[in-house]
Amino acid sequence: MNSTQARTIPIDLYLSSQGIKAAKSGKGGRELWYSSPIRNGDKTPSFKIDTQKQLWYDHGLDKGGNIIDLVCELCSCNVRDALRHLEKTNLFSAGGYTHKTAPALLGTQKIGTDAQTGLNSGNKLAGQKEKDTSRALILISASPLKHPALLQYLQKREIDTNIATKYLSQIDFKPSQGAGNYFALGYPAGDGLEARNALFKGFVGIGKNITFHKGSNQTKLMIFEGFTDFLSYLTMKNLNKPDGDVLVLNSTALKTRALPYLQNPQYEEIQLFLDNDEPGNICAAYFLNAAKTENIADMRSHYPKHNDLNEWHCDRKL
Repeated sequence: MNSTQARTIPIDLYLSSQGIKAAKSGKGGRELWYSSPIRNGDKTPSFKIDTQKQLWYDHGLDKGGNIIDLVCELCSCNVRDALRHLEKTNLFSAGGYTHKTAPALLGTQKIGTDAQTGLNSGNKLAGQKEKDTSRALILISASPLKHPALLQYLQKREIDTNIATKYLSQIDFKPSQGAGNYFALGYPAGDGLEARNALFKGFVGIGKNITFHKGSNQTKLMIFEGFTDFLSYLTMKNLNKPDGDVLVLNSTALKTRALPYLQNPQYEEIQLFLDNDEPGNICAAYFLNAAKTENIADMRSHYPKHNDLNEWHCDRKL
């Protein structure tokens, strides 16, 4: 992805994909106001997005810019790493597969049936309000994972489908504005779901959060950046249930929400399974500094030449 492509991504859509939603809007929706995502203590929202110019401005810092500048602030990275981060979101692409194109392509992913999904019987996000979903992707339905294209996607990533079906479901979703329904793998992540397929990576819902799984050993905590790394770990170990409690961040931007777990004295051992990039480096340093135990390990030492755990897992299978 180049800078020109990156700047076509709506800033509010990017923030929504990271679980950050607007507190209020003004000028008929042209201005969106947020509690600042790049500084703490912004109780009165003073971070503004101009949705026409696609620029942001933080009144508390007297600083602003385009989406690349924002990612550099959020991830404390340079422009190159910011572009890599934005490319991973796949927000520049048309986004996912429609049911018309699915047979010719790899398909979607499902949604989890865990209580953490926040789903009600009407297949809408519990507590969802119209004002919160002006730019959100909206869930249509969730069902057990069975679409051949989604199973093929998991197999391509060397993830055991029998294990995956315990944590993922198959979801149908749509943009709040515009035509077309899409399908993908769904993984519970707060008031919504992480959605994945071969062409799309995003969030369906209104409020991304970290995801917690209880394991068999509750003195051990493992932290994964994304659910594909978590499922890769289970596949490598041939486990249906993790051998320790698990946190899946769903975004390194949510790292501060892991603090209560990192500082819980019940955990005698903590393992970090993060990406080998600048946001992963920043996140690892943050956790290593914040943890209340000295027995915390950066597990990237096992895959230093690979982008993430899943990539290492796939290479080991060759």
